[in-house]
Amino acid sequence: MKKLLGIACLGAFAFAANCTMCHNGGIAGKLDKLTPAQIEAKIKEMKKTGKGNPMMVPVAKKMSDKDIAAVAKEYGKK
Repeated sequence: MKKLLGIACLGAFAFAANCTMCHNGGIAGKLDKLTPAQIEAKIKEMKKTGKGNPMMVPVAKKMSDKDIAAVAKEYGKK
C-alpha cells in the first residue's frame, strides 16, 4: 500500500509539472475543450471535496486559488 501511495504521489508531482503531459497527450480529457471558468470550477471542486481522479486530487489540493486561475487561463479554450 505504501509503495502504491508513493507511486501515486510521484505521478501527481510529475502531472503538476506539466498539465499537457496527460491532458493534451491523450491520457486524460483535453483541457482546451473547456473554458477557463469550467477548468477552475472542476479543480476547485476536487480540492474542496477530495473527489475525482486519484492522480489529480493531490495536485488540486496543493494549488492556491491563484495557481488554479493561472492554469485555467493558460490551458482553457481560447
